[in-house]
Order: sequence, then structure tokens, then C-alpha cells
Amino acid sequence: MGRLLLDAFNWFDASLLASLKEQGWPDLSRSLSMVMAYLDSDGIRISELARRLGVSRQAAQKSVKELERLKLVKTEVDPTNSSAKTVVLTDQGKANVTAALDAFSEIEMQLSRRIGSADLASMRKTLEKDWGAPITVKKKRITNRSTERASPAG
Repeated sequence: MGRLLLDAFNWFDASLLASLKEQGWPDLSRSLSMVMAYLDSDGIRISELARRLGVSRQAAQKSVKELERLKLVKTEVDPTNSSAKTVVLTDQGKANVTAALDAFSEIEMQLSRRIGSADLASMRKTLEKDWGAPITVKKKRITNRSTERASPAG
């Protein structure tokens, strides 16, 4: 199931990125697309962005620099902490997000035609459910009997 979810995400992201490129937006990598997905209108600290992405602060900063080069974001001093930087969308970045949201709607409409509206509605309903905290499966300890030594009786 994990592979299916990942494949579905990759299909959706590839559709989005191709649609944006077709509309004349910069050709973004999947990692830059993920950064854009975590930005909001209020801005986000680079440290929080890194945490959400599951990457180092340096990796997040590198992606932000690339998005700055593309004029989609800018960094500002965090108004609540002068030693922190906040990433905010530029006007061009906001327009890119609007174009992405419009593309999402069209992609979903075309996907509905491909897989059926009932299946798409069911998929959305399932994905919107609260899945709870991540699950940790504990592995049973495996011992290698050939390396175990009997303790002397005593």
C-alpha cells in the first residue's frame, strides 16, 4: 500500500509540475515543489520548514535559495525573533500557488473522468480521515542460535 500511495503522489506531483511548466512557470524539481507545498501566506521559519520536510536546516536553506533565485520566495527577519529567518512568498510566488491550485482542480476533474467520480470521492474521503499518530511496529528480536553458547551449569 505504501508504494501505491507513493506512486499516486508522484503521478499527481508530475501532473502538477508539467501543468505549471506548460503555463510558463519555472521548471521545479520535486524537492522544490515540496518546499512550495509547505509555504503559507504568513511565512514559515526555515527551521520549521526543515522539520516539516524531514531534512536538515542546511538542505531547506539550499532549496529556499533556489526558490529565491526563481523569484518565488524571499527571506525576511522573523518579526518575533531577530535571529531567525522567515520564508515568505513573493507576489510571483503567490501567483504560482494560485496557478497550482487551479491546476489541482483540473487534474482532479480529469482524474475523476479516468477512475470514476465515486472512486475519487472515496479516495478523498479516506485521505481526509484522521489516521492518528504514526504507527511504530516493533520487530521481534531474532537470535542466531548457531552463535549462542550454552552457559555452563553450575
